[in-house]
Amino acid sequence: MTADGQTTDRPLENATTKGGSPTWRRAGSKLNLYLHINARRPDGYHELQTFFELLDYGDELLVDTNPEDIRVDWIAGDEPIDGRPTDPGDDLLCRTALRLRQYAHDLEQAPRRRPLGAHITLKKHAPVGGGLGGGSAAAACLLLALNREWALDLPRETLAEIGRELGADVPVFVRGESATAHGIGEELHPGTAGQTTGIYLVLIPALSSPTARLFVADGLKRDTPKRSDTDLLEHWRQGATNVFEPLLLAAHPALAALRDDLESQAGFARVTGSGACLFAPVTSADEGRRIGHALAAKHPVLRRYFVSRSVGNGKSAS
Repeated sequence: MTADGQTTDRPLENATTKGGSPTWRRAGSKLNLYLHINARRPDGYHELQTFFELLDYGDELLVDTNPEDIRVDWIAGDEPIDGRPTDPGDDLLCRTALRLRQYAHDLEQAPRRRPLGAHITLKKHAPVGGGLGGGSAAAACLLLALNREWALDLPRETLAEIGRELGADVPVFVRGESATAHGIGEELHPGTAGQTTGIYLVLIPALSSPTARLFVADGLKRDTPKRSDTDLLEHWRQGATNVFEPLLLAAHPALAALRDDLESQAGFARVTGSGACLFAPVTSADEGRRIGHALAAKHPVLRRYFVSRSVGNGKSAS
């Protein structure tokens, strides 16, 4: 999908070419159709209730496992690489590869003949700090790729457990199914949302959201009553919320105006994750592009937009 909002025809295959040379893998991203906090736990974490709608838009990875070392390079895609960590040790993809290699070494009684190495190229499409889970999706994509290319043959559930050590959102991408989440996000149950065609317009504003600060904000609602997943999934547009949205909109009037205009034109608008991206379900990709183009002409805070299909829950969109 291009920066002007065009959709891709099909997701990229997560495989190597027949000749064995590496090819690009698409990591995907997610929307939180709703996000409630039910309580604050004694350990300081929060009890969440949310639904991850997986999208076919996201970063791309090129993984070459012939080298003996582990290296990660970033290149610009729809997004610049300004958000790249200055310390390679802080790069989630580097930590992901090192953790999987250590796990593999711990399982083996004898050393391998060939070291487990990889040169990983990340083409950045998902914004940093947008609430789309781009980093977690890329980490999950890398776990699946290296599991295959290193011939580890670890079950997907094991990869999900490793992913949980790296980030709370990684397991849902490893499993590859849209799902409700409970606890701190680790209790996943596959599901399908109502009131959607599975096509979404996503707005990327010229600002990012400070997730850590929002979680400790005084005005954050932490006592939303827990409800059945079935009820929330059926009525998520009218009967659910995102608890971070009021804080973000109060802090950013331009984002609030954009959200209101999106709701006016699409009939719905909500923040995803802890922000700052906005989304709305649309009836078609053409409608999404039309609305996105109109909003971009009116709102300087809107940096770009894209239209994406949901994946991982049996829906098909055209």
